[in-house]
Amino acid sequence: MIEVKNISKAFGEKQVLKEVSCLFERSKTNLIIGASGSGKSVLIKCIVGLHEVDCGEILYDNRDFKSMDIVKRREIRRELGMLFQASALFDSLTVEQNVMFPLIMYSGMSKSEMLDRVNFCLKRVNLVNANHLYPAELSGGMQKRVGIARAIALNPKYLFCDEPNSGLDPQTSILIDNLIQEITHEYDITTIVVTHDMNSVMEIGEKIFFIYKGELWWKGDKNSILETDNKEISEFVYASHIMKLLKSKH
Repeated sequence: MIEVKNISKAFGEKQVLKEVSCLFERSKTNLIIGASGSGKSVLIKCIVGLHEVDCGEILYDNRDFKSMDIVKRREIRRELGMLFQASALFDSLTVEQNVMFPLIMYSGMSKSEMLDRVNFCLKRVNLVNANHLYPAELSGGMQKRVGIARAIALNPKYLFCDEPNSGLDPQTSILIDNLIQEITHEYDITTIVVTHDMNSVMEIGEKIFFIYKGELWWKGDKNSILETDNKEISEFVYASHIMKLLKSKH
């Protein structure tokens, strides 16, 4: 569980987040949605400590992240997995080396233990026998799956996914969404996904937070989002062609 309480963040005179409070539940896919420039990416960067908040609290299972020193924060970061928008794989490293990278940095495992863990993670994302391929030899969807394997290599308590479907075709996007949700439930992870993809919302939106002009404007799940009378969230849904998606399912 991750809880943010009344956090605000400004860059100079520009107020980006305004007293945002969210409770991200364990073993659920928690989605942060909103238009470009709404503040959702700044919110996730504040949660992981890439930006310092101006006020408010950030709690990892009731541990106050904001007040921690560098050593304590490093311990928290050891429990984090990150899936970046562009996968962020090292081009000069093989798939095996990419997934092994966080294990070398933080695990203290022997080489054979690390290799066992790498193979386990690659099998979990359906990339058996891809160890010695390089990122340039992979499709976009395969690169995202390698990114997920690397993100879960350290068996994290918390998983952050920044626009995981960016640049993917609809069919591959669904596969990635389902994989993220399966891993969340299987390993009892607190997962936070930043997205503007309404298809993802309707596939895996167990808990949804809509950020509008730096404020938490609405929260609910993928069912209640279709029934809300909140004007801004309704406009966001329609702009994303959600009604077309619903018609295609009925």
